Amino acid sequence: MPRPYIHGFRNGSTLHLMLLGVYWYYGFPTGLYHFDFFTFRPGLGGHADGPAELTATVYAPAPIALLDQVRALAARYPEVHLVGDAQGQYLRLTLGGYSLSDYAFYVARELEKVLRGQQATLTAGAMPAGAEFLRLAAPQDMTPPYHSGGILQAVSSSPGHCQAETRYLRLDCHLPLARKSGFVEALDKVCQEIALDVLYYFDLEIGQQVNLMLFFSNGRQGVDGQPLRYTNANSLADSVAQCLAAHGGQPSHPGNYPAHYPKRGPHIVRMVDAAFMLGT
Repeated sequence: MPRPYIHGFRNGSTLHLMLLGVYWYYGFPTGLYHFDFFTFRPGLGGHADGPAELTATVYAPAPIALLDQVRALAARYPEVHLVGDAQGQYLRLTLGGYSLSDYAFYVARELEKVLRGQQATLTAGAMPAGAEFLRLAAPQDMTPPYHSGGILQAVSSSPGHCQAETRYLRLDCHLPLARKSGFVEALDKVCQEIALDVLYYFDLEIGQQVNLMLFFSNGRQGVDGQPLRYTNANSLADSVAQCLAAHGGQPSHPGNYPAHYPKRGPHIVRMVDAAFMLGT
């Protein structure tokens, strides 16, 4: 199982809402979707820093009618970055982002229905010069996806099942071994209250203490166009910190790495979409 790794921290960012769970950035969701018009372009990590994109360039017999239907669809599904370039009878549509969820791929599938209904044809040529840029839909939450500092860390997995990546909030901590069960139960209740569907952990006992590495997340987001579920990471961090203090725990892992690193597990407390979340 791929172990989540700390990914792309941006110091100084103010974290409020986070979209946790399954997403695609480096690879297309193999076996889950097929498109006749849209082409997937993977994201560019590192200094290149480019989003992943689904792009279609078409020739439209009735471009005004097509754009009207595209705008109507975008109004029904506003939680995705959708832009267009229009010139005459040519239109390029692009859905992009640093974490394309199932929601984005569903919207692309619905857009293909509109393109077929308007007898649009795929073209491999470049857009004519002077194309008008159109901002058709954008999520209301513009919070940067990464966070450093505080009791929780934002982490992502490497590509796994169907090339999916997963975003979590992670807690490294230690506490008396006798308090572990009550602590995990308290975190389970917190997850239930704030609608988090994934909680699992790794552990390692050191005498009367236990080192824990816990992961909080959701599963696939926006399947069949369902609304995205954002998590208030600051509220979660506050609740987790209170639970940790109440059970005599502290952040971080005492001992030496790698000898005392939590590696027994994963122990599942809450789970959906296990193949994606655990890379199995």
